[in-house]
Amino acid sequence: MRFCKGRVDPAPTTTRKANQYRGDSSLRSERQRNNAHNHIIVTIRLLFRGVTMSDCLICAAPLIYSQSPHRLRCAVCGKIFAAEVRCTNGHYVCDGCHARGAFAVISAICASADNDDPYRIALEIMRSPAVHMHGPEHHVIVGSALAAAYCNATGQSEKLGNYLAIIEKRGKKVPGGTCGFWGACGAGIGVGIFLSVVLGNTPLKGDIYGLCNRLTARCLSVIGDIGGPRCCKRNVGLAIREAVAFVRENLAVGMLEPHIACEFSARNRECIGARCPFSTA
Repeated sequence: MRFCKGRVDPAPTTTRKANQYRGDSSLRSERQRNNAHNHIIVTIRLLFRGVTMSDCLICAAPLIYSQSPHRLRCAVCGKIFAAEVRCTNGHYVCDGCHARGAFAVISAICASADNDDPYRIALEIMRSPAVHMHGPEHHVIVGSALAAAYCNATGQSEKLGNYLAIIEKRGKKVPGGTCGFWGACGAGIGVGIFLSVVLGNTPLKGDIYGLCNRLTARCLSVIGDIGGPRCCKRNVGLAIREAVAFVRENLAVGMLEPHIACEFSARNRECIGARCPFSTA
């Protein structure tokens, strides 16, 4: 700092920049500590989860949805996204952090499955602490479980690893909330991904192109007939049930027909009860 004729000159530019850097660094450090703290909270809730797991992963408050996206910072990783959902306390968790750990569980269970019952495979995945009551991981669960059962039913287990990798890559591109914001549930889309992968579908195919789109439409129609509010577990069951019947009718491949009795209703704040075809109430 320099003095000149009774007045104080402003700090040199380099000093101001250094102070600004220290302020920015302190803010970044505080944000990183908050993100680490929130990651621990999410982990604890995964291990000791209860009915709150259909709500905010940070504070268990109810979620609110908006029609237009807002710039929101993920409470876990700190990155900023354009998103339509946050909790009533303002917390937002991005799809990547929401599904963290789930994809490894999906791959491991599907790769080791030795049966042709896709819902049994999906149920084992959904029982994992890494899978939430609702979330974009279900978009990958459907296609992966179907692919595992399909490969076991057709004796093509050597192809499963490649199928699972492609299904995961494509399924991750389907964001959470598409059932409401796009009018197309990710579970139904996931079934279309499954059939497109195992049949080698592309935008230039003929009969296969039509077959894959008809299966997706069939699943979405059944999901739409039930109505909302959304339930990822219910839609997984509906999509798998329709896919098994469709594949048997059109490809003569007999995966085991699922018999589904819901075991997740206590964790779902918006459970529709007796309206659900899998309700045990």
